[in-house]
Amino acid sequence: MSVWRCAVFALALLGCSPSAAEAPGVDQWVAVEVQSIPVDLGVVEAGRLRFRGGLALSGDSARFGGFSGIEVLEDGRLIAVTDAGDWFEARLMLDEAGALIGVEDGRIAFMRDENGAAFSNKAAGDAEALAQLPDGRFAVAFEQTQTIRIYDLNRDGPFGAAAPGPVLAGVARLPPNAGLEAMAANADGALIVGAEGGGGATPLWRAPLQSAAPAQAHARYRLARGFSLTGLDALPEGGFVALERFFAPIIGARARITFISAEALEAGGLIEAEELALLRPPMPVDNFEGVAAVRTGENGVRIYVISDDNLTSRQRTLLYAFDLIENVEGQAAN
Repeated sequence: MSVWRCAVFALALLGCSPSAAEAPGVDQWVAVEVQSIPVDLGVVEAGRLRFRGGLALSGDSARFGGFSGIEVLEDGRLIAVTDAGDWFEARLMLDEAGALIGVEDGRIAFMRDENGAAFSNKAAGDAEALAQLPDGRFAVAFEQTQTIRIYDLNRDGPFGAAAPGPVLAGVARLPPNAGLEAMAANADGALIVGAEGGGGATPLWRAPLQSAAPAQAHARYRLARGFSLTGLDALPEGGFVALERFFAPIIGARARITFISAEALEAGGLIEAEELALLRPPMPVDNFEGVAAVRTGENGVRIYVISDDNLTSRQRTLLYAFDLIENVEGQAAN
């Protein structure tokens, strides 16, 4: 959840977050017409990433936006979760050269709790991180309750009840607005979960799905000065890509994309991530919270990042695509 959230947004949410009983069509996907305006980053390459297209997205639904966690599947589908407890699904449009040029077939649906009911308010349904498990199910981390739920979206669509996910030790001490923000799945299905933090180092948990005991924090991720951890995803050939966010009223917004090796995560302790790219003005930057990595072609790696507009007109939903152009451990360059 962004530090930019304001009272106006909170009041708006009170009027647009219906309960299961109040929500018409709660058992149905609702089509959303998505408008895409091209955004130029102003550079061809940012660090070790090549820019492959940017879009400013808007939709014809008051529920469009607030995207905090994303996955991009190899068939081109984008799956996202929002601050207000919604699923969003769409298909990415690429040109013949593979650059991102649009989003089509958008649709949105209410997420469900363990009883199969839509979340009654934002505090209950504040979904901030999304990870696809090796068996195709999705894990979602909820920040204000510091909990994880598992969804079989491919089997049930958005209509099935959630199953409880692993419990993390020590999360009760996390601030409500700086809790679980980043999550990815290992090849064996264990979840790697990170807290947002606020400078210094922030904890990372490795949580097996079937663990009966609360998972202890396994490592600490060193944040760049003034940055917070907002996104995490597994890379196709091992290791992880992480997303950090920075905002200060005078300096503005920045985003940092980094690489964590599987070996560093396995060793635990303090992790020093490798910087892949730093996005900062005069580049167009907003409140980037979601990151997804997907294989392209035989050896390519595509990284997508998305910003959370907090459902306000003062911010934008930006979706950027990058290709890895320099090897990181275990990854092939384009």
